Amino acid sequence: MAPTQHKITAIHRLKLKPLVLDNMSISKREKTVIAISQAIILYSMRIQNGKIPEHQSVIDFILKNISPELKSELSMELIEDVFTFISEQHMEIS
Repeated sequence: MAPTQHKITAIHRLKLKPLVLDNMSISKREKTVIAISQAIILYSMRIQNGKIPEHQSVIDFILKNISPELKSELSMELIEDVFTFISEQHMEIS
């Protein structure tokens, strides 16, 4: 088997079956944590590329980009906890 074909086969094996995904349940708070972490990562990438004004804070970015249905779970404490976790993980990986 060619290396490219082997990679494609491996990728197909790693896909989760739709049934498994349908049975997974994530709470609204967990969805909010995921959204916050994605927003923080996106903010970091965009600020490095100069695509965000320097005066816009990460908090402003999160508030502007989180979906309305998750805002009820959003708090400064939760944002700070997620930010701290991401910062610590980045330091351990690097």
